Amino acid sequence: MRKLSLIMGSLLLFVQLIAQQRMITGKVTDAAGTPIPNATVMVKGSRQGTTTNNEGSYSLSINNSAKVLVISSIGETEQEITIGNKGIINASLQASDKTLETFVVVGYGVQRKSELTASVTKVGGDKVANVPLSSVDQVLQGKVAGLQSVTFSGQPGANQQVRIRGVGSFAASAQPLYVVDGIQINSGDLSRETTTTNVLASINPDDIESVSVLKDAGATAIYGSRGSNGVIIINTKRGRSGRTVFSATGEVGNNKHGDIPSIGMPLRSKDWLTLFKESILNAGYPQATADATAANYGDGTVDTDWLGLLTRSGKQQQFNLSASGGDEKTRFFISGGYFKQEANVIGSDLTRYTSIINLDHTVNKKLSFSLNLQPSFSRQNTPLSNSSAFSNPVMEFYFLRALQAPFNTDGSLNIGTAAKDFSSTYNPLYILAHDIHTNNTVAGNAKATARYNILDNLTYTSSIGLQYNSLEEYYYNNPFHGDGKAANGRGYAYNTRFSLYDVTNQLDYRANLTKNKDLVLSAKVGYEAIESRGYFVSAQSQNFPTPTLTDAVVASTPTIASNNGSDYSFASVFSNARLIFKGKYILEGNFRRDGSSRFSDAHRYANFPAISAAWDITKEAFMANASAVSELKIRGSYGSSGNAEIGNYPSQQLLGYGLNYAGQPGGGFNSIGNNQLTWESSKQTDIGLDLSFFNRRLGFTVDFYKKVIDGLIFQVPISQTSGFSTINRNIGAMQNTGVEFTVNATPVATKDFTWDMSFNITYNKNKVTKLPPGQTQVLNGNFILKPGYDIYTFYMRQWAGVDPNNGDPLWYTDSSKKATTNNYNAAQRVPTNKTATPKFYGGFSNTFTFKGISLSGDFYFNYGNYVQDGWAAYFYDEVNPSYGKYTANLQRWQKAGDITNVPKLVYGASNFSSSTSTRFLFKGDFIRLRNVSLGYTIPRALAQKMHLTSLKVYVRGTNLWTKRYDPNIPFDPEQNINSQSNLNVFYNKALTAGLNIGF
Repeated sequence: MRKLSLIMGSLLLFVQLIAQQRMITGKVTDAAGTPIPNATVMVKGSRQGTTTNNEGSYSLSINNSAKVLVISSIGETEQEITIGNKGIINASLQASDKTLETFVVVGYGVQRKSELTASVTKVGGDKVANVPLSSVDQVLQGKVAGLQSVTFSGQPGANQQVRIRGVGSFAASAQPLYVVDGIQINSGDLSRETTTTNVLASINPDDIESVSVLKDAGATAIYGSRGSNGVIIINTKRGRSGRTVFSATGEVGNNKHGDIPSIGMPLRSKDWLTLFKESILNAGYPQATADATAANYGDGTVDTDWLGLLTRSGKQQQFNLSASGGDEKTRFFISGGYFKQEANVIGSDLTRYTSIINLDHTVNKKLSFSLNLQPSFSRQNTPLSNSSAFSNPVMEFYFLRALQAPFNTDGSLNIGTAAKDFSSTYNPLYILAHDIHTNNTVAGNAKATARYNILDNLTYTSSIGLQYNSLEEYYYNNPFHGDGKAANGRGYAYNTRFSLYDVTNQLDYRANLTKNKDLVLSAKVGYEAIESRGYFVSAQSQNFPTPTLTDAVVASTPTIASNNGSDYSFASVFSNARLIFKGKYILEGNFRRDGSSRFSDAHRYANFPAISAAWDITKEAFMANASAVSELKIRGSYGSSGNAEIGNYPSQQLLGYGLNYAGQPGGGFNSIGNNQLTWESSKQTDIGLDLSFFNRRLGFTVDFYKKVIDGLIFQVPISQTSGFSTINRNIGAMQNTGVEFTVNATPVATKDFTWDMSFNITYNKNKVTKLPPGQTQVLNGNFILKPGYDIYTFYMRQWAGVDPNNGDPLWYTDSSKKATTNNYNAAQRVPTNKTATPKFYGGFSNTFTFKGISLSGDFYFNYGNYVQDGWAAYFYDEVNPSYGKYTANLQRWQKAGDITNVPKLVYGASNFSSSTSTRFLFKGDFIRLRNVSLGYTIPRALAQKMHLTSLKVYVRGTNLWTKRYDPNIPFDPEQNINSQSNLNVFYNKALTAGLNIGF
């Protein structure tokens, strides 16, 4: 009986459980009615769920207590449906509205876009993924108003110059602060011997979920002493609950060097000989002397195409595979990537391996954890560039004569020392074949975070982040030809290691302060500690026994063996409070108190407050009938931030060793220090307007800003009885004022055809307002710092052209431009009206979609600045006649009455015609087709038959077209921030094809 009772009881319990559950079925489709496979169907608040089959259908057993279904799919808007008594629940998902970004990542958290009071621009991960560029800072060019990103080198993995709202410093760094997944990283070029590297090049752009650019004080003050130059927050992708989604992408193609203006191409043999002989005749020598002198360099039968030999069609490829998914408890995103790019110049390339593991786990309603791991490895081969003399292949392209033969008659590389060979230059083919210039970098970011919900509206978050960079650089000069010949070979080995810890503890609170929920308070307070340590080992040696042994250890003569370190730390408290009344009046305040090891005890701490407000006019009653207006919000902010990027020990008097005597160690002071040194501070005012119409199909954003930077660090003279001639002091000031304008629009949106466009433009004006006491101007190379002038105002003699009567070079005698002289030294250096700062810059993008076909194009433009040819003294000047010359020299003055800008060529001339003057300043105006892409996404039904969720094929072109506006510029107008052309690797024009697969 007892067994029977047990059986009957179990049956009764089973029947009851069955009675408490029921089955629902349904179908999930997109807006066009096409079934969506693998859509997620979950019971809200539980782990009950399923996915749709290939026909979009599902069936799910639910408890009677279930109230809401949550249905979602990638690329579609999530939908919640009340279950009630329904047995069949169908869902039609709408495509995600990409123009409406609900949440934006800001300092130490996330905000609803509708609650933003500061100037923040978000760039979605889809805008930076699948591009043939090595780092995200390159991809940002032209996508954000107020952000100037300059690509000055075509070297893969090159450092990128980025400025937000103008140049923010004279002596300190002007680069923005980069925050990657909450870690304030060491950014920029960390190498010591490699031509150029970039920390951001170790991050795969395909792994990025979003980029937020923080521009005004309302957004950057919470980063205190490091936010003066703006902040760029990079967040990587994370997993979402639902079925595991795989994505694979591949892209392959080629690149070649960008366009070189015809007048900037070096002369070929016959033209070079013609001009060379002409210059000798113009110097008063007879024809026989001209012929004999020219014969030392060749007879014109050798006509080498150095451009063709030193450049190539570089191969590039990238492949990425990722998996994302999980459930309500645990979510993950895992990816691996491979990127390889050969530059258009031989000997220049980058190979990179990246991976990422992001995990999120919810223990219960109170506790959750997350883990980020981003290890990477990259290898760069970087030929010397800019001022690294004749080992630079780009420099040799200009310096070599077409008369110089790269090969001997037997096919071997020519390293002869005769005048017609390589007496004053190097054969770059031999250098690249026998020298080594490489860098291996192991890098990684890692972060562990724990969150505990103390109350429903109070959360405690604790995290520790780690950034690690290890660079192994090796540089070898062969013993037979080039820089290492005199030393019988040279080897340089550098090991550089940086480790950074970023520990944060914060409380977040959000509550309704009134019963009707009209007044909402959102606040946070936290403590952050950052410590960074650098460790450096250097070894150099020379006199190698054989060219086949290239490691520095085999050389017989060590020349340097050293190691040293450098570190810094920050300790900070930060807070933020935001009051929202009826969702339309928002008042926000930020405060940070920073302490830094870079300053003395007397000036170690500083406060950085900011206040901002916004009024969402759209939510006012008087706007009820303005149905065409989707958004109308006015923003305003004022606050301060700082710049502590001035080196690690500027306030301290440093003692250096190495001054040895009689075998005994010795040392001496090598830095005077200044214990009164403190942060460069920035106070910024911003007024902004966000306006959109027609359900956000047309939107405008306008910001007016004024940024005053005070306490600029200058080196000022002191009595040399101190043992030093200058000391650093905070005694300068300048300001940036400007306007940013952005428009986003969808002019056409039909069932089959969509046209999206965006445009942004920035106007920025820089002005120096204060100099060291007693100084009316400060010279900085070819620039002058003077109150009322741009920080990059050119200071030089003003070119007046060529005297048409005799071909003499002419300069204006003074700033009045009323008189000219052919005596270079009689002309005054004056502040010109030409600067290296552009007046306007921005981007323009269009995307056209017809059914599965998409065509997009991104343009970047720059206007109003000037760039300087830093090497004109060699490529125009007959004082250095043995080097290559620009084709522009063919336009030289030859007879009375000739109107030209190239003076009479005179061998060994002393007229200084190619010395520094405005003659070699060129307009930096240009428009570039930065990216163009044509793709086709196959229909969903066809993808399903292939057991895929999506499939897209595309072709892409990068930098395919450039419009220059100065017909006389001999090089590409996109140069360094300071405008100097420096013979860097040519920019890349690339054509690639790719494939994106979802499954």
